[in-house]
Amino acid sequence: MAETFHPAKHREWIIRIAQWGNALGLFLHNRLRLSPRDIATLTTIPPEAGLILALNHADEMDIPICMEVARRARRRFTYMINAEAFEEYRGIAGWWLQRLGAFSVARGATDEAAQRYAVELVKQGGQVLVIFPEGEIYYLNDLVQPFKTGAVRFGLQALTEARAMRPDWTVYLLPMAIKYRYRTTIEWLLHRRIRRLENHLAIRSRYVTLQQQLAHIMAELLKHQQPLENIRARSQQLARLSDRVREVRTAIVASIAAKYPQVPLDPAARLQDRAQRLIGFLQEQLRRKQLFSPATRAQIQHDVQDLKRTIQMVGWYPPYTALHPSEERLAETVMKLEREAFSTPRPRPLGNREVLVRIGTPVNLGPALTTYREDASGTCHRIAEALRDEIQTLIEPVEG
Repeated sequence: MAETFHPAKHREWIIRIAQWGNALGLFLHNRLRLSPRDIATLTTIPPEAGLILALNHADEMDIPICMEVARRARRRFTYMINAEAFEEYRGIAGWWLQRLGAFSVARGATDEAAQRYAVELVKQGGQVLVIFPEGEIYYLNDLVQPFKTGAVRFGLQALTEARAMRPDWTVYLLPMAIKYRYRTTIEWLLHRRIRRLENHLAIRSRYVTLQQQLAHIMAELLKHQQPLENIRARSQQLARLSDRVREVRTAIVASIAAKYPQVPLDPAARLQDRAQRLIGFLQEQLRRKQLFSPATRAQIQHDVQDLKRTIQMVGWYPPYTALHPSEERLAETVMKLEREAFSTPRPRPLGNREVLVRIGTPVNLGPALTTYREDASGTCHRIAEALRDEIQTLIEPVEG
């Protein structure tokens, strides 16, 4: 794994070619619905102002959707993307990502280079910093997860530094919501993909509904994890599946944390944040190329993969389909289970989709500067929660 931070290296001709190719692909497979009014909300923000676009992270297609929004708005977008994506295909992916306008951030670690880069981008103005505050794709398209505060913090830090020389300058936070839904029925594909999962796991479902079949597959996959046996024995009922998922995740994180007591973990932090902190520490050890034995290095890499699974399992939420078994929710659950069962980093959607994009009301961070100076953490948290709530509201009216 590379040691260096990867800055964005925009190449306009590459971006233009990629945008037009991307637009064609979207037209064929993912029809975008974006109103001129929403585009106007983006384009009317003064180019010289700082601008951070914060959106939900519902699917692997979110970046291509942002590329199309950038093309239509004729604004330069710069994306903050997980550093691991830059190392794919032996670094070739990183070369393209940089020239498409992306920079890397090491999740779970204190990536001072990425944070400083983000603040400077906002201070420069003239471009849009794109951040996914959920931090992970959970495939919960109808349910926005709690936001991390980085997007707010970068904006307020940039504002604090810039106001010394430009007292009237400001930064805007712009919420954007993305929602996917299938253009035609996918019921037969759901049956086929579920049967494929059952065959892979060598199980035969006795359940009638698709959501019950998926719950049974989820329970079977949990048996393949490595937590304590008593957890499995106490949690056999499908009705307790949500509790069982949480218990398995907790046991995995606790068992790995016990191996590395030198890592400071906040017991009040969310489980996925503790897992990400451990991942950041372990990946840093691997980057430093310390003299680990092959067995020790393999164990660290195995622990990283197990921790990543616990983060992805946030999306294993049985009530999501039990309360509203729409084809979209069932399909998302299939994709999550395929990711685990087949070790597929990017599971395929079950068909062509319609993509609904809505842009909310810009938030001027200027009025929050006073409270930020008094209580930085509380202010960032409050604004991030309000941002998440607005994006959830933007998603909900587009059911029809």
